[in-house]
Amino acid sequence: MKQVQKKKFITADGSPTLYMKKLNEYYHSKHGALQEANHVYINNGFDYWHSMHQELKSCTVFEMGFGTGLNTVLTIQAAKEKGLNLNYDSIEAYPLTDAELASLNLANYYPSEAQAIHQRIHSLPWNSNEKINDHTQFKKIKTSLQAFVPDRMYDVIYYDAFGARAQPEMWEDNCFTSLVQNMNLGGVFVTYSAKGSVRRALQKLGLKVALIQGPPGKREMIRGVRSQL
Repeated sequence: MKQVQKKKFITADGSPTLYMKKLNEYYHSKHGALQEANHVYINNGFDYWHSMHQELKSCTVFEMGFGTGLNTVLTIQAAKEKGLNLNYDSIEAYPLTDAELASLNLANYYPSEAQAIHQRIHSLPWNSNEKINDHTQFKKIKTSLQAFVPDRMYDVIYYDAFGARAQPEMWEDNCFTSLVQNMNLGGVFVTYSAKGSVRRALQKLGLKVALIQGPPGKREMIRGVRSQL
């Protein structure tokens, strides 16, 4: 994955992503990078969790696949708007290079405050817990999912690996075990995938799983809730 050439691609909603011709894979949906991130991870993940836990003042989020940092920026903004304290962990096995990030020019598609967050999260060192603002602690971890050992419980999990065609090993049943085991009661697991094998694997781990409306260009996606410990 690290050696695969990546090129900027403007998606249907005008926001950019990266395209890997060798794998025929996009970092975000070609039907709209920003729309997909908001629909899957913010609206149906973070916001959905908050709607069930409005009495809570803090939230812990784990993201599988830091990538361009899009989900991270949007979540930090959403947490601030809700007055929530946020602890956000994100892992990435193959970080983008400075040149790849510069070619994407993603910061210019954010409002000014979000631009500053984007610049900060990409300038921070890996494997270090850092303060982003008065509400947010953020840690990006350079590791594979297989090597990652969670050291805290999570309220929301974003599963944003590349598709099974490009990375089949990221969609096997054992990929989800430690993540689900480290979800708090009432925790929410979301992914753009609607694969039946993923839905069944999450159900076996005790999540209440539903197929819900997907983002533009995709009919369905998966959301699971941990209703028991």
